[in-house]
Amino acid sequence: MRQYQCLKNQIFSIGGFRIEPIRDEDKYEILTIRNEQLYHLRQLKPLTAAAQENYFATVVSGLFEQEFPNQLLFSFFENETFLGYGGLVRINWVDKNAEISFVMKTAFEKDNFAKYWSNYLKLIETVAFEALNFHKIFTYAFDLRPHLYPVLNACGFIEEARLKEHCFFEGKFLDVVYHAKFNRKITLRKADEKDMMLYFEWANDAAVRENSYQSEPITLENHQEWFFNKIEQEDCFMLVFENHIGSPIGQVRIQQKEENTALIGISNDANHRGKGYASQMIQMASNAFLIENPQVCISAFIKIDNKASAKAFEKSGYILDAVVDYESIQSYHYTKKL
Repeated sequence: MRQYQCLKNQIFSIGGFRIEPIRDEDKYEILTIRNEQLYHLRQLKPLTAAAQENYFATVVSGLFEQEFPNQLLFSFFENETFLGYGGLVRINWVDKNAEISFVMKTAFEKDNFAKYWSNYLKLIETVAFEALNFHKIFTYAFDLRPHLYPVLNACGFIEEARLKEHCFFEGKFLDVVYHAKFNRKITLRKADEKDMMLYFEWANDAAVRENSYQSEPITLENHQEWFFNKIEQEDCFMLVFENHIGSPIGQVRIQQKEENTALIGISNDANHRGKGYASQMIQMASNAFLIENPQVCISAFIKIDNKASAKAFEKSGYILDAVVDYESIQSYHYTKKL
C-alpha cells in the first residue's frame, strides 16, 4: 500500500466501509466511472486508457512523494467490494480547507446513492477534521443532482453559496452549488490563574452583561478578587473551552449551592457565537460535573427574552421545569440530572 506523508494512519473505516490511498489496480474502473458520469464532472471529454495510465504514473504517484500534496485520493470499499473513489482536492494547506470529491460505480447509484455517499462523507470528514485538523470541507456541484443535497444536509453540510447560471450544460446555463461543513471539535480544561483577563473580557462583553442578572459593568479590581477566589473553591466547577486550533471560545461555570443542587452559567466569546458551540459546551460541562456529582441536579435560569440560550440548553438535554421570577425577572428554569 502506498502511503501519504501527511497522514499517520492510511486506512479509515466505519462499520463495513473503508477508504485507503488510491490503488493503481482501480484505475480502469475509475476510468469507466468517470466516462459514464461526464455530465456532472469537470471533465471535458472521455478519458483514454493511455491518458489514465499517464495520470496515474505522473500525477497520482507524485502525490505520495509530497509532504503537502494538492489532493489526497482514496479508493472506497464496502468490505472487499470496490465502490468508487474520491478524496480531498484543491487542498489549501494555509487556510486549512479542501473540496470533497467522490464518484461511485454507476450501477450502485440507483439503490445505494444515499447510503454510499453518507458513509463516504463520514470517512473523508475523519481524514479532514481528525487526521489533518482542517477547518472546513466543501462540495462543488453542478445543479444536476438535487438528490445529493438531502444527503449532504443529513451529514451536517449547509448550502453556503449558489453561483447562478455558472456552468453551461446541454444548451442551458445551470447553477453551481457549494455545501460546506466546519470543524466544530472542542476541548475543555479547568480555568487557571492565566485566564483571569480572559474571563474579565468575557464578563464585560455587552451581550453578556445584557443577559446577566447583574448587568452593571464589572471593575477589574472586583473581578480579580472574585476570580481568584472562585478557582480555589472546590465546589466551583470552572471550565474553559477551546476550538480545534486552540482558540478560547467560551466558559461554563457550575457552582454547587447545596448538597443536591448546583447553578450553571455560560458565556461565549463574541467571535464564536452562532456556530453551535454553546450547546456542546453546556452538554460537555454538565456531563463532566454530573459524573463527579451524580446526586446533584443542575439548574439554569435564563431571562425569558434570551431565546438563543434557552434553545442551547434544550439542545444539550436540559428540561424546562417552569417559568419563574428569578432575581425579580421573569425567567425560564431548566434542570438536568443523571
